[in-house]
Amino acid sequence: MRKSQVIATCLVNSNMINRLTGTEESVRQVFLFEFSKCNYLQWNCEIYDSVAEQIIKNVGRASKINVRKFIADLWNK
Repeated sequence: MRKSQVIATCLVNSNMINRLTGTEESVRQVFLFEFSKCNYLQWNCEIYDSVAEQIIKNVGRASKINVRKFIADLWNK
């Protein structure tokens, strides 16, 4: 699973966004705005499914997700 998919899934699970369609693009837009000097394609690599599942489980249905911080948190995963 790609990092953008993990964040998008968490956003849907938390009801911050109602559907997955277009959510990954929203994550990309935040990345490009907040980290304009960095390479989105390098950051948005595949991570192990077990790691992705654990992240999604840990975030659960958080009432608020800071996408910029989430992107930064996944940088070295």
